[in-house]
Amino acid sequence: MPGTAMNFLNLNEKELDQHVYRIMSQEYVVSLFTDKANVLSQVHNWKDKFENFQLNLGGILDGKRFDYGFKDDFVGQCWTRHSLSEAMWGIYANDSSKRYLRIRSTPRKLLTALVATHPEMPHDTCFLGKVDYKSEKDLKIYLKNQGRLELSARRFAQSLLLKRRAFQHESEVRLLYFGDKGMFDDRGLYRYSVDPHEMITQIMADPNRDRRSWDADKAALAEVTGFTGEIKRSKIWLSGL
Repeated sequence: MPGTAMNFLNLNEKELDQHVYRIMSQEYVVSLFTDKANVLSQVHNWKDKFENFQLNLGGILDGKRFDYGFKDDFVGQCWTRHSLSEAMWGIYANDSSKRYLRIRSTPRKLLTALVATHPEMPHDTCFLGKVDYKSEKDLKIYLKNQGRLELSARRFAQSLLLKRRAFQHESEVRLLYFGDKGMFDDRGLYRYSVDPHEMITQIMADPNRDRRSWDADKAALAEVTGFTGEIKRSKIWLSGL
């Protein structure tokens, strides 16, 4: 992907084509394919109290404190590098009455799709990086001693890749876009066009499924999404066998 190497953060060349995963409600995955649109969320929607702390911190100019007026212009989407994680299914698919799907992609495919929709200034708007997990103590030290940020989109994107070590099990990567909050809906969501058949390489259904009806479920998923790639059912929980 020419010209976008600098947009990958905390990732080496080999990791760009390794699998990443995202667990979502089945209806959202179906929408991804039928609408041909991916959805990113404003970072202030993230739940961890330390998320987005660098942008909220503001900066100092000519000795005076100021707020970053563009702190709400970042949207993102979280993926994991874990392929087999009972914890992740437990977090995102903990209601056995609802249906969830895990989609698979790679960092290169995700960023390529984002850049394709924003070709004008991708180096200043489109990023994908691996989260760097730090102790709460280290994050507080960062706030006190390193809170001044240079005014660059890349530097701000890097700041959004810091997270508490308590979440290290998530092994997260984040797709980030620096846009304009006027482009987002009232829930802070941003939709952009993608080719889901190029971006997604596998679909896996949640382990709560009854295997007796799986063949019918699988056929229905293939029909509604038009996905011709691999569709599987997770067997991580014995109850799903």
